[in-house]
Order: sequence, then C-alpha cells, then structure tokens
Amino acid sequence: MYLDEFIGMAWNVAFWGTVPPLVLEFAFWLAVLGISAVLLALRPRFFELAECAWDRVSRRRMLSVVLVGMTALVLRAAMLPLSPIPEPILHDEYSFILQAQTFVAGHVTNPPHPLWEHFETFHVNMVPTYQAMYPPAQALLLALGLLTFGHPWWGVWLSVGLMCAAVTWMLQGWMPPRWALLGGAFCVLRFSLFGYFINSYFGGAVPALGGALLMGALPRLWKKPAAGNAVVLALGLAILANSRPYEGFLVSLAPLVWMAAWLLRKRAWRGRIFGSVVIPAAAVLVVCGASMLYYNWRGTGNPLEMPYVSNLHQYHIVKPFLWQASYPIPNYRHPLMRRFYIAQEYPGHLLSRSRWGLEELAETRCRTYYDFYLWPLLLLFAPSLWIMLKSRRVRVLAIALLLVMAGLLVEAWPPQPHYASPALCLIVALALYGLRLLRTWRPLRMPAGVMISRAIVLLMLLWIALPTARALVNPFGLRTGNAERALQFERARLQAQLERLPGEHVVIVHSPTSYGGAQDWIYNEPDIDHAKVIWARDMGEDKNQELVGYFHNRNIWYIDQNDGLMRLQAYHGHRSEETLAASRVTTHQGHTN
Repeated sequence: MYLDEFIGMAWNVAFWGTVPPLVLEFAFWLAVLGISAVLLALRPRFFELAECAWDRVSRRRMLSVVLVGMTALVLRAAMLPLSPIPEPILHDEYSFILQAQTFVAGHVTNPPHPLWEHFETFHVNMVPTYQAMYPPAQALLLALGLLTFGHPWWGVWLSVGLMCAAVTWMLQGWMPPRWALLGGAFCVLRFSLFGYFINSYFGGAVPALGGALLMGALPRLWKKPAAGNAVVLALGLAILANSRPYEGFLVSLAPLVWMAAWLLRKRAWRGRIFGSVVIPAAAVLVVCGASMLYYNWRGTGNPLEMPYVSNLHQYHIVKPFLWQASYPIPNYRHPLMRRFYIAQEYPGHLLSRSRWGLEELAETRCRTYYDFYLWPLLLLFAPSLWIMLKSRRVRVLAIALLLVMAGLLVEAWPPQPHYASPALCLIVALALYGLRLLRTWRPLRMPAGVMISRAIVLLMLLWIALPTARALVNPFGLRTGNAERALQFERARLQAQLERLPGEHVVIVHSPTSYGGAQDWIYNEPDIDHAKVIWARDMGEDKNQELVGYFHNRNIWYIDQNDGLMRLQAYHGHRSEETLAASRVTTHQGHTN
C-alpha cells in the first residue's frame, strides 16, 4: 500500500471522512479519559517541567507574539520542498490574483477590453471596468507577495503568520499569557501547515487577522485609553470591511456597542479620552472610508456600489440572504456560466423555500463550520459559551460569536469555512476558556482536570500529524474521482509550455457540456493585449473570427476539453502549425534529457 493511501485511510477515520464527526468526537473523549487515567496513575514529572518552561516563555508577551508568528512562517517555508507553492484551482483564487496583479501594475482597476465577451469569466467584472468582484484586502496582501518575492502565494504565507501572531496578541488581552501562547500554538499547527488558509488564495487569514486586531484592542483600551490601541482597533475594522464586510460587521457589532457604552460612561467628549481614543480611531476610519468610496467609484462608477454588488446584478441568480427572492436568470453569453450559476446557487435557493429544505441547509452549515473550526472540542466549547455569557468581563466575546453564527445560518451561498474566519479568534478564545475551567476540576482533591487538559493537548498534537503528513505526501490533493482538480493542473502545464515558445499566443477553449465549471481556464492578466498567453472561450466560428482578426499577430490555438490528452491544435490552419511542431520537439527533447 502506498504511503498516501495509508495516510488517506487514517485521514478518513480522523477528519472530514466517512465517519460522522460527532462519532469521532465521542471516540476522542473516550481516548482523553483513558489517557487521563494513565496520567493520574503515573503522575509523570515531564508535564510539570514542560509547563514551567512554557510559563517562562509566555510571560514575555511580545516575544511570545513574535515567536508564534515566526514559527508559523518558518515551519511552512521548511515544508516547501515537499509541499510546494500551490496552484490556484477555483474561480475565487484567480479573481484575487487578478486584482493583486492590477495593484502591482499601479492601477485600481482596468479598462474593459473591446472583445471582453470572449474573456468573460467567474467572479470578475468585465464591465464597466475589468477587475475582481471582491473587496481589496486579500488582493493587497497577494500584491505584497508579488512585489516582495515575485509570487502572490508569499502574501498568503505572510498573512497566515500575521494572523497567528495577532490571535496570540488578542488572547493576551483576555486571559493569562500561558493560555494565550497555547492558543497561538494551536493556530500555528492547525492553520499554517495544512488546509486551504495556507494552501490557497481565498484569504481566510486576512479577515481572521482583522477580527483578532479588533478583539485584542478592546480590553487594552478599557485598561489604557491610548492612541495606539485605538488605531489598532480601527485597523481591525478597516481590514474586516475590506475582506468579509458582512461577517466583519457581525463580529464588530457587539464590541462597538460595548465601546460606545464605555465612552459614554467615561464622558469621553469632555476629557482626554476624546483626543487619545476617538480622534485617532476616527481619523483611520475616515481615511479607510474615503479609500473604499474611491475604490468603488473607480470600479463601478458609483461610490456607493461595490464591485461585488455589480457582479451580483450581472451574473448571479440568488441574492445573499435566504429570505430574499431570486434575481431573474441573466442572459448568459456562455453555456458554461449558465450551468455553473444554476447548478451552484439555485438548488440552495429552492431548498430554502421549504421547512425541510431550511433544516437541511442549516445542518449543512453547522456541519461545515463544526468540522473546520470546532472538531473535536464541541463538548468543551458548548458549556464554556454558556458560562462566558454569564461573565460580565468576557460576555462580549460570546455575544459576538453568537451573532456571527446566526448570520452565517441565513446566508444563501453554499457554506465555506473562510466565511466564519473573522470569528476565528473568538472560537479559539472560547475553547481555551473551557479548557481553563476544566483544569480547575479536582474531584476528591485529585488533579483530574489538570490531567484531562493535558490529555486533550496531547491528543490534539497527535491528530495534527495526520493532515500535515497528508499535505506533505499529496500536496496538490489529487485523488481518484477528483478529475476537475487534475484538469486545472493541465491549464498550468499548457501555460508553462506556451510561455517557453516564441511569439505570443491566444488559446481558444471549448468546454464540454458535462463540465460544471467549478474550475475554469478562462482567466487572464490585467493587461490582456500585452499578455504572453491569452485564454478565450470558444464562441463559435463567426465570433471566434473576431479574435483571429484582432490578434492577427499572435499564434491562435484551439483546445477541446473533451479530449482527455488536452492537446493544443492550430486553429483552422493558422500559422501556429510550425510552432506546434516545435513545441512537440521541445517537449520530446525535455523528456529525453
């Protein structure tokens, strides 16, 4: 049996597999009790020594924050020989990369192409300007990676390190430093080594960073009303507004109400708090708001219309929330886009029209977020949420998380874990709060709670080895039955092949009728006319001649995705035949060497 198959079997038993997660959680707690009994009997001194060393490090707060962030970055970088930089797979990833390339070019958006219908694709606005539909925060981090290291993934890498450090800093404001360091270590092991926060371009780490900055600044402002803390709080709000605006608003609602009540009690308009807290925060938010209005205006022509909303009106059938009626089905120019939007969004909308459908959708959402964030700590998480609601000091954390959970349940889109990422720091905080309460349990004066907490940490460490090993052995997630993922790597292969050939190229892609479009090939650079390789949709002979005439100085290729070999063909006897022959010779020589 191959190593990947063995690890895959263990993965199916340990995480997101065929066994229900609640059953696995029950097994997890049985194992915890068994290990705790052994620890109670043996009382190994190793744990006391390790915890003392842990306390010494955690008391140096800034060192702990830096250590957590650097550990996340170094560990993932060290894995690159076995788990290399990932290829973008899904629509959203290409959309973010397009906007990052636009920023690197020094532009906010791009003018529409004269033949934009040939390049029309998912989650990208072609008119009134050519740009990504999403808010710009994730793209800014990808642009930083492009500028600094020449590849957008390094922006993802940096954002995950910043996220882990920020969560540690946030937790230090709410609990003893030893627990804050433990939460930071948990983030490093669970989100910086495997999973799509680090191995894709979706941007889960960026809104999580914003949520951590907001929640970390809150208790510090209560203790010390300083301009620095006010600026950090405003930066957290700005990141949330430009990454996940809806979920960010839900996360921010309770803290802002608490903050407003605190300012009223302090009569901030009369004292120095107004100058040290309100004015710095307001200045940051005014600059951020003006930038957002400018970004919208450049993209859509209306300062109050986000590119996201423009894309909804142009392409989508389903509106964002379950109670809303659907849009009329647009007149799609490409059958593939029609199939995708009808098959991807519309079934959930139809389900939401019935009681049993709403129950099924709610169950799917709960299972998605439970699997990704909570497993296997639901038994610890639920009582700690209830206890925190009764605590005046930490109640705001529990209320903020409940608001996000309620908001996620009423979204119309199929659930994705990164939708809840603004609340990541809250989830970690509640899990640690439950672990702290459990540690104080001493039946018959025995340190049972201490041993159970140690057993939980030990088992979590052992479990994390499984998905990490799978990421190392099968870094691209290729497996039987996942043909669309393999298809996307064919695009990367063809792109690299064409970039090695002389001249400039246009590839006309014919998509099969059975293809649902979850992954697509039609994505281009911001400046389409000056790209080395241009990807276009097959629109039939007459429409394709527009491309041939417009790009008369380029080699025109045709590829039929029904062809399992994905062979490039010269388009209707165009002069690309000689280049195609040269390509085959080059490929053959490469295999020979």
